[in-house]
Amino acid sequence: MMVPPGVPGFRRSVPRLERVTDSLSTVEVRPGKQPSLDADARRLAAWLDTHKAIVLLAFTVIYLTGTVLHARSKPFWYDEIITVIAARAPDLAGTWRAALQVDAMPPLSHVLVHLAIGAMGLTEVAVRVPAMLGFWIFCLSLFWFAYRRVGIYFALTAMLMPVVTGAYPYSVEARAYGPELAFTGLALVTWQSAAENRRRWLALTGLGLSLVAALLCHYYAALLYLPLCGGECWRAYRARRIDWGIWITFALGTVPVFWRMATIVGVVKGFTRSWSPASPEQIMEYWETGLQQTGTVAALWLGLLALAIVANRKSTFAPDSAPAKVPEYEWVAGVLFLAIPTVAVIGGVLVTHTFTFRYALIGLTGFCLLAPLLAAYFLGSRALWGFVMFVVMSAGLGFATIANPMWKNPYDAEPMLREALRQGPVVVPDGKLFLSMWYYAPADVKSHLLFLANDEAAVRYMDFETIDQGLRELVPWASISLEEYPKFATSGREFLVYQNTLRPGWLLSKVVDDGAAVEIQKQSAYRSLVRVRLKTAP
Repeated sequence: MMVPPGVPGFRRSVPRLERVTDSLSTVEVRPGKQPSLDADARRLAAWLDTHKAIVLLAFTVIYLTGTVLHARSKPFWYDEIITVIAARAPDLAGTWRAALQVDAMPPLSHVLVHLAIGAMGLTEVAVRVPAMLGFWIFCLSLFWFAYRRVGIYFALTAMLMPVVTGAYPYSVEARAYGPELAFTGLALVTWQSAAENRRRWLALTGLGLSLVAALLCHYYAALLYLPLCGGECWRAYRARRIDWGIWITFALGTVPVFWRMATIVGVVKGFTRSWSPASPEQIMEYWETGLQQTGTVAALWLGLLALAIVANRKSTFAPDSAPAKVPEYEWVAGVLFLAIPTVAVIGGVLVTHTFTFRYALIGLTGFCLLAPLLAAYFLGSRALWGFVMFVVMSAGLGFATIANPMWKNPYDAEPMLREALRQGPVVVPDGKLFLSMWYYAPADVKSHLLFLANDEAAVRYMDFETIDQGLRELVPWASISLEEYPKFATSGREFLVYQNTLRPGWLLSKVVDDGAAVEIQKQSAYRSLVRVRLKTAP
């Protein structure tokens, strides 16, 4: 891929008057010339540029409306419930300790959720506020990063782009990914500012804190160093000079890695048998998941663009403006963001033995930046094209805002389990279903829900034991009923099992191999209520 020419100077600052925004906003339709849609788009660009605060406020209101509605309608799932258990500790110190014990991820996101619960109470919305605000900060950071380089339409497109990618669902997930995206965006903006000597000491401080905070959210945030260090290396190469201030800041940002090195090594060893083993085909699957909705948006943009060109075919365009003035090192950083999923999968295959889409979520930053920057570079001379791109992205935000399912309590959706729990204890072998039912079940039946743990059986029948281990670690912090299977499995014992046929767990396979009698009492789509009678000892 050829990188478009940029501004390679080491301390070069890009004046506001050189932005493509101003070249668009100052072009006027000359008297006697036929009015054109492009000229109208330029005038609107000038208004948006002047009133960008209003535009950003409107985006904030629409975005927060959509995410609040989405958060209200979405029950917590397994990982989020773990976050809640840690975050509802009485104080910050308790949350910090709980997070270190019950979760493999660093504790900063749990602390943020603890603060949100303290301010707003324990609700689906409050617990997800850190993720909602984190994604919002990420979008605004992309806007400011792009706004310093290209026209207002393309900067707004960069801001809206994450909403139409696979990153958007994590704006309402009470995990580390929303805050991680926020600190990724802030690291980008502060790096850009430090490279151009914009309030340099403040920028360097912000860069260092952003890197530290990102690593305190998720260990895979270390991949953020790939585009930042790669871009900075290219900048030093072109300038023939090293910016020691930035490199020292990069080094200081790795403090959490060394502080938590023993934990990281333990986590990696624990993932030797993973519920999601890494494989090379996950590189392509990553982009299929991340850009699943983006293809529709791109097709809509091309269709509207074709209609606009046809409608405006007899109009006179203003002379071409200069290409987007993006420094070469920022193009390099953007391309290296795209490489993050590949590096993460390779690391998963060779080192951690695990990978899932969200671990490399920050890799979508490359697409969200490069798409509008490249569009500005090749199409920046036609304001109409940028306007159409902005309109399509705005439509994507609108669809995301209104696409909210109705709230439904997960426990109410399991009638067979509700009926069985009124009769006595029920074993739920699927750890994810068990924790969801425990969280949403009425208080008087929570103790009837039982999970059986056995690492050896989990490895034998499922190839991983992380669910059993994870639930076992929750016992000191939550009132869940968990028993070790060897202690539970006494001779001739009878019990009910509520089976998720999509995630059956290891229990039924184990008891059948041990000679137990198994009888299906009730069955529905993806659920079975099974009575088990263990083999009587001779």
